[in-house]
Formats: sequence, C-alpha cells, structure tokens
Amino acid sequence: MSNIQAISDFAPAVKYEPKRKRYYFDVALGSILLSGEDTGGAYCLLDLKVAPGKGVPRHTHTREDEALFVLSDELEAIVGDEVFTLRAGETLIAPRNIPHQLRNSGAVANHYLILFSPAGFEEFLKATSVPASDNAVAPTEPPALAVRNVFELAADYGIRFD
Repeated sequence: MSNIQAISDFAPAVKYEPKRKRYYFDVALGSILLSGEDTGGAYCLLDLKVAPGKGVPRHTHTREDEALFVLSDELEAIVGDEVFTLRAGETLIAPRNIPHQLRNSGAVANHYLILFSPAGFEEFLKATSVPASDNAVAPTEPPALAVRNVFELAADYGIRFD
C-alpha cells in the first residue's frame, strides 16, 4: 500500500478559474489565486504587483509562514535583521513570528506570488481590500479605506505591526 495520501484529503475539489477578480490590497494590486476553501485550509496563494518604491511596513504574522516567489523585477525583503533582494525566479520564506517587511526596490512594478501556510491570511485581504478594474495598475497611493481597515483589523487576524 502506498504512503501517498489522495489529493481529496487536502483539497475539496479541482478548481479552474482562468481570470481572477483583482483587488487593491493596501499598496498592492492582486488576486487570490487559491483560498483556504480551495486547499482544505492548507494554504492560500496570492498574485501581487507593487509599484516602485512601495511596500508593506514591518509586521509579524503569528499564524502563518509566508513564502515568496518573484516573477518579474525585484522585491526587497527584510526578515528579522537580514536584507534580501529577490529577483525573477528567486524565492524566500518568512516564518511566522519573525518580523519582516517587503518593498519594491526596482524601477518598475514588480510581480510575485506569495503563499501563506496555513490558509487564513486571504480572509484578512478580503476584509481590507477594495475592487480594482481589469485594466488597473499597481497603485502609487493605496486607497484610504484599505489602509484604515488594515490597521484596524490586523490584530483580529494575528498580525502585529512593529
């Protein structure tokens, strides 16, 4: 008998969605590619673009580990006290309970995937995002409502801003 478990133990169904809804997540333009509902709670996967010079301030996730995969341009990540500049094709993991921050240190909008395990962070994004049009670009200034909601709701989702 094989030690490999059936995929149905992890994900409730096969899901294909060719075009996702886009949202402004604070300083990012993005989509939730896979949610906890899609993965049986194992992880969520986000697709993000951030304008040059913009980023997320230092914060700590107490519930999830975070993995980054850069698709284009670059992303500066400070995890603890270490500074990393990720370029297309490079990955980094930021474990839970370690403060980190992210910033587009390049000259053009970057594009990266971010995976949170276990799932749950996407619910924070749903609560704090605002819809974006199909032709939207990464914002140079985030919508005021999104920023206010981020700081008001962060603690409810196990996120601390340092």
